Amino acid sequence: MRIVAIDYGKVRIGLAITDSSKTIAYPFKTVNTAQNFVKTSEVILDALKEHIDDIEKIIIGLPLLLNGEFSEMTTEVNEFVKVFKIKTEIPLELIDERLSSIQAERHLKDNLKLNRKKRSKKIDPMAATLLLQHFLSFN
Repeated sequence: MRIVAIDYGKVRIGLAITDSSKTIAYPFKTVNTAQNFVKTSEVILDALKEHIDDIEKIIIGLPLLLNGEFSEMTTEVNEFVKVFKIKTEIPLELIDERLSSIQAERHLKDNLKLNRKKRSKKIDPMAATLLLQHFLSFN
């Protein structure tokens, strides 16, 4: 069985997935956010279809402010999750994702030496991967 992480964004969504032993997280795909939550849910599930029978849980990053309070994006993610729960029977879990995108960009810049354009294509699944690896470390 595997665990998937979603780094939800207004334009793009990063997906990450574990290996079958649930010890290592890998960047999986980037999908574009659709016009509404129903279509976005369908786009995500379609991207995951090759592993869908193998997924035991989906982790979704909750973008809190540094002080722990909700932001406009926190509300949007919570609204998305309400719809996504209807579209899938896979258990969902929200986890704090503060600074995951900043950490992902720093990793891509410092370790992989990618320029800004190449980083922008890889940042979303890398943020999801960091989120998922953090989850695995504490669970």
